[in-house]
Parts: sequence; C-alpha cells; structure tokens
Amino acid sequence: MKEILSEPAVASCVQRPVDVVFMLDGSERMGLEDHRRAKEFIEKVASKLTLASGQTDNRNARFALLQYGSPTEQRVEFALTHNLTVIYDALSKVNYMDSSSALGSAIIHAVNNLVIPRGDRLVRRNAELAFVFITDGITASEQLDEGVSAMRRAEGVPTVIAMGSDTDEEVLRKVSLGDMSAIFRGVDYSVLNNPSFFERFIRWIC
Repeated sequence: MKEILSEPAVASCVQRPVDVVFMLDGSERMGLEDHRRAKEFIEKVASKLTLASGQTDNRNARFALLQYGSPTEQRVEFALTHNLTVIYDALSKVNYMDSSSALGSAIIHAVNNLVIPRGDRLVRRNAELAFVFITDGITASEQLDEGVSAMRRAEGVPTVIAMGSDTDEEVLRKVSLGDMSAIFRGVDYSVLNNPSFFERFIRWIC
C-alpha cells in the first residue's frame, strides 16, 4: 500500500527536467560507514527517479557526483549522466577521502567542472540545476561565500542533507540560501534508509 501511495508523487517528476549534482563530504567527520550509507542513498535515488533517455533528452533526470575534502581535494566521481550503469559503476569505485572539508572550494569546483566548464553550460536548457549537499556544515570558512555566490550565478537550487546533532547551523543556512525547509535532518545516516525520509526527499527533488 505504501508503494502505491507514493507513486503519484514520483510520477509527477517524470517529465520534469532536473540535473542533480550531489556534493558528498569526504571529510574525516563523515566516517567510512556513513560515507557508505550516503553512496547507497545516491544509488537508490538514481534508481528511483526516471532518468533521461539520452544526453539531449529535455525531460527527466541526470546525475553527477563530486566528493570533496581539503581545498585541493575535489574529485568528480562522475559528470552529469543519464546512464544508470555509469552511475552504478562509478559509485562502486568511489573511495572515501578521509580528509578535511572545504565546501566553498568544492562548490566552485563543481560549477567550473560540472556545470559550466570552459564557459559552456552543460545543464540542459529549462532543466533545474539541483545541488544536493551531504554535509554537517562543519567546514573551512575560506571561499564559502564565493562558493555560494557561484551557485547562485549558476541558478543552482540547493538541498542539504545534514545528519546528526553536531552541525554548523550558520553554514547550513548559508548553503541552503536561507531556506530552512531545504535542510533534511535525521539523528544519524541510518535515516537515509527510512522509507518516509526517502519518499519525502524524492518528492522534494522532483
């Protein structure tokens, strides 16, 4: 019954074009087990949403993933793609950085390498550019304002997944552009497997 009830919310997303850039915290605060849970969540979201039929399809969803650590550690795990096999294969090869956290530098790197590399915008025309941050907000302050500004200029729409109680609320507010409803919270990363949490996220991202 729960699956049937959730179908209309998911179905409403089918024709709507959205390019989703996941920003995965690879800092030591994340921890290997929570990092694994976050990867499983990304895979589950990709398998749930209807993906575009090709790179030129102006409907449905595409995904990209950037893992970030220190200011010099930003790793594009995969660029915007509609190919579920590419997403699965790339996720299986993502290694946990176990580094520090420089979110501002990571946003700038994502915009310059995933969204507008060499000045050419890769986000599809009329598609929403969704940034999904998996972070507790505890990060270096350097370039954070510049990163948020870069996201604004790229017309990115942020969503923040912030698990646990030890979070930096000021950073979360800043990255969510002040929209507190865009911050998804839970006691820990096991919440990502909660069906109600998952369906709520799907409805939001759609």
